[in-house]
Amino acid sequence: MTRHTASTITDDELDALYARLDAREAHARPGQHSEPAQRPTCSICTRDLWSAERHRYACRPCERRIRDHLAQLPALVQDLHGLLMPGARTDAPAYRTRTCAEPPAPINLSVLDTITAVTVTLDSWLRDWHEQLAWDAPTYRKDPLGEAASALRLNVPWAVERHPAVAEFATEIGEAHRTVAGLLDPATRARRIGYCPASVEDDERHSCGAALRYVPGATTVTCSWCRTTWDALDLSAALAEVA
Repeated sequence: MTRHTASTITDDELDALYARLDAREAHARPGQHSEPAQRPTCSICTRDLWSAERHRYACRPCERRIRDHLAQLPALVQDLHGLLMPGARTDAPAYRTRTCAEPPAPINLSVLDTITAVTVTLDSWLRDWHEQLAWDAPTYRKDPLGEAASALRLNVPWAVERHPAVAEFATEIGEAHRTVAGLLDPATRARRIGYCPASVEDDERHSCGAALRYVPGATTVTCSWCRTTWDALDLSAALAEVA
Protein backbone atom coordinates (compact mmCIF):
# COMPACT_ATOMS: atom_id res chain seq x y z
CA MET A 1 0.00 0.00 0.00
CA THR A 2 1.29 3.47 -0.88
CA ARG A 3 2.24 5.61 2.11
CA HIS A 4 0.93 9.18 2.03
CA THR A 5 2.28 11.93 4.28
CA ALA A 6 1.25 15.56 4.70
CA SER A 7 3.42 18.61 5.26
CA THR A 8 5.35 18.73 8.53
CA ILE A 9 4.38 22.37 9.10
CA THR A 10 1.68 22.44 11.76
CA ASP A 11 -1.33 24.76 11.90
CA ASP A 12 -0.06 26.19 15.20
CA GLU A 13 3.26 27.07 13.56
CA LEU A 14 1.40 28.83 10.74
CA ASP A 15 -0.70 30.74 13.26
CA ALA A 16 2.47 31.80 15.08
CA LEU A 17 3.94 33.01 11.79
CA TYR A 18 0.88 35.14 10.98
CA ALA A 19 0.88 36.55 14.50
CA ARG A 20 4.47 37.72 14.00
CA LEU A 21 3.52 39.23 10.62
CA ASP A 22 0.60 41.09 12.22
CA ALA A 23 2.88 42.41 14.94
CA ARG A 24 5.43 43.54 12.35
CA GLU A 25 2.67 45.27 10.37
CA ALA A 26 1.43 47.07 13.50
CA HIS A 27 4.95 48.36 14.26
CA ALA A 28 5.26 49.57 10.68
CA ARG A 29 2.15 51.76 11.12
CA PRO A 30 2.90 53.87 14.20
CA GLY A 31 0.18 56.14 15.50
CA GLN A 32 -2.69 53.99 14.25
CA HIS A 33 -5.17 52.31 16.53
CA SER A 34 -4.56 48.73 17.54
CA GLU A 35 -6.61 46.03 15.84
CA PRO A 36 -10.12 45.44 17.16
CA ALA A 37 -10.60 42.50 19.47
CA GLN A 38 -13.26 40.98 17.23
CA ARG A 39 -11.81 39.57 14.03
CA PRO A 40 -13.52 37.96 11.05
CA THR A 41 -13.28 34.19 11.27
CA CYS A 42 -12.51 31.31 8.91
CA SER A 43 -15.74 29.82 7.55
CA ILE A 44 -14.24 26.33 7.84
CA CYS A 45 -12.55 26.11 11.25
CA THR A 46 -13.83 29.41 12.78
CA ARG A 47 -10.30 30.55 13.73
CA ASP A 48 -9.74 34.30 13.73
CA LEU A 49 -8.38 35.47 10.39
CA TRP A 50 -5.12 37.40 10.49
CA SER A 51 -4.89 40.78 8.80
CA ALA A 52 -3.38 39.30 5.63
CA GLU A 53 -6.30 36.85 5.38
CA ARG A 54 -9.31 39.13 5.88
CA HIS A 55 -10.26 39.19 2.21
CA ARG A 56 -10.70 35.39 2.35
CA TYR A 57 -13.44 32.94 3.38
CA ALA A 58 -10.85 30.54 4.81
CA CYS A 59 -7.57 30.69 6.68
CA ARG A 60 -4.30 29.48 5.20
CA PRO A 61 -4.06 26.30 7.33
CA CYS A 62 -7.50 25.24 6.05
CA GLU A 63 -6.46 26.05 2.50
CA ARG A 64 -3.36 23.88 2.97
CA ARG A 65 -5.48 21.03 4.39
CA ILE A 66 -7.84 21.13 1.37
CA ARG A 67 -4.90 21.07 -1.03
CA ASP A 68 -3.32 18.14 0.85
CA HIS A 69 -6.57 16.14 0.69
CA LEU A 70 -6.96 16.80 -3.03
CA ALA A 71 -3.33 15.86 -3.66
CA GLN A 72 -3.68 12.58 -1.77
CA LEU A 73 -7.15 11.44 -2.90
CA PRO A 74 -6.26 10.06 -6.38
CA ALA A 75 -3.51 7.80 -5.03
CA LEU A 76 -5.64 6.73 -2.07
CA VAL A 77 -8.51 5.80 -4.38
CA GLN A 78 -6.08 3.93 -6.60
CA ASP A 79 -5.05 1.89 -3.54
CA LEU A 80 -8.75 1.32 -2.88
CA HIS A 81 -9.06 -0.54 -6.18
CA GLY A 82 -7.05 -3.29 -4.54
CA LEU A 83 -10.01 -3.96 -2.21
CA LEU A 84 -12.59 -4.33 -4.99
CA MET A 85 -12.42 -8.13 -4.91
CA PRO A 86 -14.47 -9.63 -2.07
CA GLY A 87 -12.31 -10.73 0.82
CA ALA A 88 -9.44 -8.38 -0.11
CA ARG A 89 -9.70 -6.56 3.22
CA THR A 90 -6.61 -5.40 5.07
CA ASP A 91 -8.22 -6.17 8.44
CA ALA A 92 -9.67 -9.63 7.64
CA PRO A 93 -7.83 -12.73 9.02
CA ALA A 94 -6.36 -14.89 6.26
CA TYR A 95 -8.02 -18.00 7.68
CA ARG A 96 -11.58 -16.60 7.55
CA THR A 97 -13.74 -18.66 5.21
CA ARG A 98 -17.16 -18.04 3.75
CA THR A 99 -19.96 -20.13 5.29
CA CYS A 100 -22.85 -18.63 3.32
CA ALA A 101 -24.22 -20.80 0.51
CA GLU A 102 -24.66 -17.74 -1.73
CA PRO A 103 -21.89 -17.18 -4.29
CA PRO A 104 -19.80 -14.07 -3.56
CA ALA A 105 -20.46 -10.85 -5.44
CA PRO A 106 -18.00 -10.34 -8.33
CA ILE A 107 -16.77 -7.12 -6.69
CA ASN A 108 -17.00 -5.42 -3.30
CA LEU A 109 -19.98 -3.13 -3.87
CA SER A 110 -19.33 -0.87 -0.85
CA VAL A 111 -15.81 -0.14 -2.11
CA LEU A 112 -17.11 0.48 -5.63
CA ASP A 113 -19.78 2.83 -4.24
CA THR A 114 -17.09 4.79 -2.39
CA ILE A 115 -14.90 5.13 -5.49
CA THR A 116 -17.92 6.30 -7.50
CA ALA A 117 -19.08 8.72 -4.80
CA VAL A 118 -15.64 10.36 -4.52
CA THR A 119 -15.41 10.76 -8.30
CA VAL A 120 -18.93 12.24 -8.49
CA THR A 121 -18.20 14.64 -5.61
CA LEU A 122 -15.05 16.03 -7.24
CA ASP A 123 -16.71 16.27 -10.65
CA SER A 124 -19.78 18.11 -9.28
CA TRP A 125 -17.61 20.67 -7.49
CA LEU A 126 -15.44 21.21 -10.54
CA ARG A 127 -18.57 21.81 -12.63
CA ASP A 128 -19.82 24.27 -10.00
CA TRP A 129 -16.53 26.18 -10.10
CA HIS A 130 -16.59 26.29 -13.91
CA GLU A 131 -20.09 27.77 -13.76
CA GLN A 132 -18.99 30.33 -11.17
CA LEU A 133 -16.11 31.37 -13.44
CA ALA A 134 -18.27 31.29 -16.62
CA TRP A 135 -16.05 28.57 -18.11
CA ASP A 136 -17.15 25.73 -20.36
CA ALA A 137 -18.07 22.48 -18.61
CA PRO A 138 -15.00 20.40 -17.69
CA THR A 139 -13.93 17.52 -19.92
CA TYR A 140 -11.58 14.65 -19.07
CA ARG A 141 -9.02 12.80 -21.16
CA LYS A 142 -8.91 9.43 -19.37
CA ASP A 143 -8.89 9.86 -15.56
CA PRO A 144 -11.88 11.90 -14.30
CA LEU A 145 -10.93 11.55 -10.63
CA GLY A 146 -7.27 12.48 -10.98
CA GLU A 147 -7.93 15.28 -13.45
CA ALA A 148 -10.78 16.76 -11.37
CA ALA A 149 -8.64 16.63 -8.20
CA SER A 150 -5.76 18.34 -10.00
CA ALA A 151 -8.00 21.09 -11.44
CA LEU A 152 -9.68 21.73 -8.09
CA ARG A 153 -6.34 21.84 -6.28
CA LEU A 154 -5.01 24.35 -8.80
CA ASN A 155 -7.98 26.64 -8.15
CA VAL A 156 -8.23 26.34 -4.36
CA PRO A 157 -6.57 29.79 -3.92
CA TRP A 158 -9.45 31.30 -5.92
CA ALA A 159 -12.08 29.35 -3.98
CA VAL A 160 -10.89 30.39 -0.52
CA GLU A 161 -11.07 34.03 -1.61
CA ARG A 162 -14.14 34.09 -3.84
CA HIS A 163 -16.42 31.07 -3.36
CA PRO A 164 -18.96 31.53 -0.51
CA ALA A 165 -19.54 27.74 -0.27
CA VAL A 166 -15.88 26.87 0.28
CA ALA A 167 -16.67 25.55 3.79
CA GLU A 168 -19.15 23.06 2.32
CA PHE A 169 -16.55 22.09 -0.26
CA ALA A 170 -13.89 21.55 2.41
CA THR A 171 -16.28 19.41 4.47
CA GLU A 172 -17.15 17.14 1.54
CA ILE A 173 -13.52 16.75 0.46
CA GLY A 174 -12.48 16.04 4.05
CA GLU A 175 -15.23 13.43 4.47
CA ALA A 176 -14.24 11.75 1.19
CA HIS A 177 -10.61 11.63 2.32
CA ARG A 178 -11.54 10.16 5.73
CA THR A 179 -13.84 7.56 4.17
CA VAL A 180 -11.22 6.30 1.73
CA ALA A 181 -8.43 6.34 4.33
CA GLY A 182 -10.71 4.50 6.77
CA LEU A 183 -11.39 1.71 4.25
CA LEU A 184 -7.67 1.32 3.59
CA ASP A 185 -6.71 1.43 7.27
CA PRO A 186 -9.59 0.72 9.68
CA ALA A 187 -7.52 2.02 12.60
CA THR A 188 -7.87 5.57 11.18
CA ARG A 189 -11.67 5.54 10.91
CA ALA A 190 -13.49 8.32 12.70
CA ARG A 191 -15.34 7.05 15.78
CA ARG A 192 -18.54 8.43 17.21
CA ILE A 193 -17.82 9.67 20.73
CA GLY A 194 -20.97 11.52 21.81
CA TYR A 195 -22.98 14.65 21.11
CA CYS A 196 -21.69 18.21 20.81
CA PRO A 197 -22.20 20.07 24.11
CA ALA A 198 -21.53 23.51 22.61
CA SER A 199 -24.14 26.15 23.43
CA VAL A 200 -25.97 27.55 20.40
CA GLU A 201 -28.72 30.12 20.16
CA ASP A 202 -31.52 30.42 17.60
CA ASP A 203 -34.98 31.11 19.06
CA GLU A 204 -33.63 29.95 22.42
CA ARG A 205 -30.32 28.81 23.89
CA HIS A 206 -29.64 25.07 23.88
CA SER A 207 -26.82 22.60 23.31
CA CYS A 208 -25.87 21.78 19.70
CA GLY A 209 -26.42 18.01 20.05
CA ALA A 210 -24.85 16.98 16.73
CA ALA A 211 -22.95 13.68 16.69
CA LEU A 212 -19.21 14.11 17.23
CA ARG A 213 -16.63 11.88 15.58
CA TYR A 214 -13.01 11.53 16.64
CA VAL A 215 -10.21 10.51 14.28
CA PRO A 216 -7.61 8.42 16.17
CA GLY A 217 -4.48 10.46 16.80
CA ALA A 218 -6.13 13.86 16.30
CA THR A 219 -5.67 16.53 18.97
CA THR A 220 -8.92 18.36 18.15
CA VAL A 221 -12.52 17.45 17.28
CA THR A 222 -14.67 19.76 15.13
CA CYS A 223 -18.47 19.62 15.17
CA SER A 224 -19.73 19.23 11.59
CA TRP A 225 -22.85 21.28 12.38
CA CYS A 226 -21.95 24.25 14.61
CA ARG A 227 -18.22 24.17 13.64
CA THR A 228 -17.07 24.38 17.27
CA THR A 229 -13.54 23.01 17.55
CA TRP A 230 -12.64 21.24 20.77
CA ASP A 231 -9.32 20.29 22.25
CA ALA A 232 -9.63 16.52 22.69
CA LEU A 233 -8.94 16.67 26.44
CA ASP A 234 -11.34 19.59 27.04
CA LEU A 235 -14.03 17.78 25.07
CA SER A 236 -13.52 14.64 27.11
CA ALA A 237 -14.14 16.64 30.30
CA ALA A 238 -17.20 18.42 28.81
CA LEU A 239 -18.75 15.12 27.69
CA ALA A 240 -18.14 13.64 31.15
CA GLU A 241 -20.06 16.55 32.73
CA VAL A 242 -23.01 16.00 30.37
CA ALA A 243 -23.12 12.23 30.98
